[in-house]
Amino acid sequence: MVGQNIVLEGMAFSVFEMRHAITTGVNSKFAHTFPGTIADERRHVGFGENRIGSLIREHPERKADVEKLQKERSFHMLATFAQAFRNNPARDELMKMERRMQDAGMHADFQGVDLAGMTPEEMEGVLSDTVLKEFKVGLGRIGIEYQTPAQQ
Repeated sequence: MVGQNIVLEGMAFSVFEMRHAITTGVNSKFAHTFPGTIADERRHVGFGENRIGSLIREHPERKADVEKLQKERSFHMLATFAQAFRNNPARDELMKMERRMQDAGMHADFQGVDLAGMTPEEMEGVLSDTVLKEFKVGLGRIGIEYQTPAQQ
């Protein structure tokens, strides 16, 4: 449940929010599909937080196991972002969309920054920071303190 409802679903809604910001000006019909998906992912995270929080309260001896799992999964989550933004054929498509946005004078506001004109590495940083911030808040709601992943 931690891996699915906290890590993956938590990562998903931030990714979808970023995609929504990028596609709104370029393809409004496609962008229109994202708000429902984002809400659905947030519900999944909420379900996971509620259930895991109650399980930790019932079985406090398992808290260390959950923290260890969170630490391991966080490394993989961040590595996934790095791979997606640096070594992925979809990067070229993302760059094309950004160029179209810039040429049209459009902006893609996400978390207080304009994604238009950012390098993929800068976008990765914004997305990673956003996911980690949300992740830490969610973990706090279930009584877990975020554990920084070790370099592997």
